[in-house]
Amino acid sequence: MLEWKNYYALNILPLDKICDILRSHLGIKHLRLGHADYKCWAKRHMSTNQQYDTIKTIGICAGSGGSLLKDVDTDLYITGEMSHHEVLAVIAEGRSVLLSEHTHTERGFLASVVKLLHTQVEGGVEFLVSEADCNPIETI
Repeated sequence: MLEWKNYYALNILPLDKICDILRSHLGIKHLRLGHADYKCWAKRHMSTNQQYDTIKTIGICAGSGGSLLKDVDTDLYITGEMSHHEVLAVIAEGRSVLLSEHTHTERGFLASVVKLLHTQVEGGVEFLVSEADCNPIETI
C-alpha cells in the first residue's frame, strides 16, 4: 500500500487521513464513521479500480446534511449529524459518512467564512464569531 503522501498525486486520500485532517481542523478527538459496505463500494467502483477506503470525492455540509447530501454522488459525506436511517442508506450505496456533531461542523465552518468575508468586504467591517456558545452534547 502507498504511503498517504503519495496519494496526493493520484487525487485521492485514504479515509483514515481524512479523519485525521478533519479532527485536527475541528479541534476534536472523536468522529463517528458510517463505513461503506464493501460489496456496495466495489460495485460503485467496478470500472475505476479505486481501492476501498480511498476517497476521491467528498460532499460536505455544515450542521445536519442528511437531506442535502442525499443525491450527491461522492465517495464520502462529511456533516455534523444524520439520522440512523440516513446513515444506513449512505453505507448501502457504497459510500462512507463522517459525523462530527452539528455544532463542530458549524464552528469550523464559521472561522473559514469569516476569513473569506474579510477578503470580500471593504470598509473595515469587523466580524465576530461567538466564543460563548458550546456543543450542548458531550461525549463521555
